[in-house]
Amino acid sequence: MDKKIAFITEGFMGSTLPLMRQLCSRGYKVDLYYYKREIHEPEACELEYRAYHYGINTVPRELYAGISRYIGNENLTIYTFSQFKPFTSVPVVRDIIRPALRHQAYQAARVINARAYDAVNMICNYDMAYMADLMHYLRGNIIVSLHEVWNHANPSSRPSKLLAEAIHQRRRIVLFSDNSRNDIAHIDGIDMSLVNVNPFGLFDSFTSLPEQELQDTLPGKYILFFGYIRPYKGLGILHDAIKMTGETLGGYRIVVAGKGNDPVLEEIKNDDRYVVIHRFIRNRELVTLIKRAYAVVCPYISMSQSGIPQTAFPFGTPVIASDLDGFREIVTPEVGMLFPAGDAQSLARCITGLIQHPGKREQMHRNILSFNLLYPKYDWTNICDKYIEIIGQ
Repeated sequence: MDKKIAFITEGFMGSTLPLMRQLCSRGYKVDLYYYKREIHEPEACELEYRAYHYGINTVPRELYAGISRYIGNENLTIYTFSQFKPFTSVPVVRDIIRPALRHQAYQAARVINARAYDAVNMICNYDMAYMADLMHYLRGNIIVSLHEVWNHANPSSRPSKLLAEAIHQRRRIVLFSDNSRNDIAHIDGIDMSLVNVNPFGLFDSFTSLPEQELQDTLPGKYILFFGYIRPYKGLGILHDAIKMTGETLGGYRIVVAGKGNDPVLEEIKNDDRYVVIHRFIRNRELVTLIKRAYAVVCPYISMSQSGIPQTAFPFGTPVIASDLDGFREIVTPEVGMLFPAGDAQSLARCITGLIQHPGKREQMHRNILSFNLLYPKYDWTNICDKYIEIIGQ
């Protein structure tokens, strides 16, 4: 009898697709439940779909032909699970419709439970409280994968609603970095014997996507900062560093690409050393941005873990990052550069040093292309082996 695994998520496709690919290639039947009524270009893949009905809907296979080509066989089926959630950001409305939301979660869980999966893997963040009801009603071998275990800008030992449900049900938890494991150890009620670390590898499904020219004019030579813009990601540190570089920037400019806000953005927009693309970046555009970048920079002030290096490395692009634990695990001297978090002067030295030594950058590029050989713990084959071991516990 074929083994069946279900994944339930509202994103995180960059790290989920390669794992599903491995499982499908080994003969597992894999069902993906996307926790939205409307799917619009998820990370690292191309998929557009809007469900006509609430509850669980089957996505027509022809709509995810690109994903199927990446996966490599017909063992994958994609569904959506959507709930009626009007104005749920308003507490009063949320309280009124909560019984209906719980009922929808119950009905979806009945469908999933009836399919008798060997494992059901919920992939989420600590703050996805709306997934707690579904978790409550699911039965069987349930695994909870957490990309973040708390708000790293304001850590608290009190578990979120979703994490509290996982703790209460004694579900096995999978984290993606040792840093996240250290974080979760501080949360009240956690049983560390149920916590596993299995890192994600490179988001190589990005390389299956073609480039797409941007409407915005890109400079000939640039360092790239990309992703959702938030103050903790250190854009202000980067700006201070660029002020220190002067002529040593050597004609390179800084491309800042992504939605979000940071107080320093307005000043950056008026600085001709920058190109700011302040909007949602489509997957194909991101492929173009990374492939043409000299390096990617991550000047984060705080974090648990990040998928930025895993997104940049499939294209052989080096990463300059702050020396936070989540970055230190993957950004080694062979493939990038680290600087003390918050130290703009050190960041300036890293940027100019890489620009002034193109041979060093080229060696990093070659090392990145052999990344899985250098660092087998990030090879998806080994990650899948450990995943199967975890879900079989």
